[in-house]
Amino acid sequence: MIIEKLLYEILIDAPLTLTKEILVKLRDEIDKERLITEESIKERLQQLQLLLQDGELSEEEYEELEARLMERLRAVREYQSQRG
Repeated sequence: MIIEKLLYEILIDAPLTLTKEILVKLRDEIDKERLITEESIKERLQQLQLLLQDGELSEEEYEELEARLMERLRAVREYQSQRG
């Protein structure tokens, strides 16, 4: 019984847990990368403008989110200029 449980944990449970952890980390990295290119930031700014026009965002919300994205855009541009 103990050996069966140990074998189950080694052969099935551990790989499943490890696979899940790897997938979560990959998802997190992909989410981070979504807003590290100029194009992706500009796309997000356009999406925010549409949300504002459609009334789904208030002016305050828009300005706050726009300011964050503009700061991120400046950082991306600075990083790119330093890299060459």
